[in-house]
Amino acid sequence: MNEWGRVKKVLIGTATRAKLPRVNEHTRYVYYADRDADSVLPQGTYSQTIIDEANEDLDTLANIYKDFGAEVERPNMSWSSDRHHALYCPRDTILTVADQIITAPMCVNTRKDEWVNMLSPGNLGGKFPNHELAGAHLFDDSDYNPECVQNKNVLALGNHKPMWDAANVLRAGRDLLYLESNTGNLAGAKQLQDILGNEYKVHVLHDVYSYSHIDSTICLLRPGLALINPARIKSKDNLPYAMQNWDILTCPEPVEKSWTDHCMSSIWTNMNLVSLDERTVVVDSIQEPTIQMFEAHGFTVIPINMRHQRTLDGGPHCCTIELDREYDLEIYFDKT
Repeated sequence: MNEWGRVKKVLIGTATRAKLPRVNEHTRYVYYADRDADSVLPQGTYSQTIIDEANEDLDTLANIYKDFGAEVERPNMSWSSDRHHALYCPRDTILTVADQIITAPMCVNTRKDEWVNMLSPGNLGGKFPNHELAGAHLFDDSDYNPECVQNKNVLALGNHKPMWDAANVLRAGRDLLYLESNTGNLAGAKQLQDILGNEYKVHVLHDVYSYSHIDSTICLLRPGLALINPARIKSKDNLPYAMQNWDILTCPEPVEKSWTDHCMSSIWTNMNLVSLDERTVVVDSIQEPTIQMFEAHGFTVIPINMRHQRTLDGGPHCCTIELDREYDLEIYFDKT
């Protein structure tokens, strides 16, 4: 699997019953490490207006895929939870590599029932009975570093157990990029390498972006071409050595997108894009400088306005996971 082959089948999330995470010390370390230790953190139900409008935007995204000829799956949200996101961001929870589905351990116990529901018989479980369960173990206080609060030099996660979100990973044939951050530790990179075996290589990005996922930091657009966030990747030296012969596009400064009630994501919504094929990308519609950059490099851009992207912490990339793309299992990063 890769990030750029023509999409044949995709799962798109739902905002139904999505809620802000139930706050405990573990969620504080993972999601709110940049806030004061005594800050009052948001939690609880989103307004019905946010839920309804977000679902309208997800339906629009689903129609974009259908118009492109892709088969679209939507989760059956038949459960009630006080967990984070519910099934709004399926890319956080499951990783598809070739014909294999891997469930990520996640980084807090309160998100584990997302993939449990996702892989139930009423959702993906009946269609993908052979999946790799990487996330059955639970976490306790010893798995976290309290010193991470307001300290970018200390990551939230220890290395006693594998802890990683699937959205910490990008795929390029037999190569995978894995971001070490507050949502992915080195034990998780090792676990993923062990699961995939010697036919694949997991390349770890260190000291790039500490807070969360990889998909607002780097996008793999097609073989040999990547989009980078210049606020996080200062030069090719920040990339794995095996990837430094790739051509790089530098993402323009983002147009800041507003939010309702609480902001759960960074300003870099223009990086949270998704490729339908090597020449077609779906991009936040207000990001005119980014759209112009893509068009100048020969891409077809399909704009979409996901009104609550920053409130619900997920744009087109977060809210989708490809179940099937056209792909070749090649080595793209280090052929030497």
